[in-house]
Amino acid sequence: MDFEIKIIEFLQAGRNVFFDTAFQIISVIGSAVGVIALCLFFLIFKKKLCFWYLFSYGFVYLAVSTIKSLVERPRPFFVVDTIANIGDAVTEFSFPSGHAACATAIAIFLGYFLFMAFKQKPIRICTVISCVLFVGLVCLSRMYLGKHFLTDVIGGVVVSALICFLGILLMRVFEKKRKKNENKNGNQ
Repeated sequence: MDFEIKIIEFLQAGRNVFFDTAFQIISVIGSAVGVIALCLFFLIFKKKLCFWYLFSYGFVYLAVSTIKSLVERPRPFFVVDTIANIGDAVTEFSFPSGHAACATAIAIFLGYFLFMAFKQKPIRICTVISCVLFVGLVCLSRMYLGKHFLTDVIGGVVVSALICFLGILLMRVFEKKRKKNENKNGNQ
């Protein structure tokens, strides 16, 4: 844990108004605001994906909430007085990071949508890089703001990635089954 404290202290050593504001904005995008925005995007462009996104995100939220209440890890600014709590006050527990989990769900489903929509390799590479950078920035913001340790954000990413990949797998299985039934009924 000393290593994790040093990371946050290092990030906060360069504190200024610009970084405080920028990382708070990034955190907001990697929260419910991002979930709602992506849901609206899917409702416009890919309604079926919206269902599976919300279905998966519901399980992510449930898993993160359950793990937080079981682990009850205090937030960094409660543990060490050299770590500032920048921005909104939070009282719930730290592990795993809900923002990191949320950002991961956003990145996986948006990345999946864009990856399937565009077949050009450069666009697919840019999609993957952009999604990874987005999740990385949200994770960095949570540490900079003093809300989470490194293992908190890693835990949030892992929990969300597992659930979201399972959600996409289920979506593909159901889609395949639906198409098979349509073909079967269409040939009769």
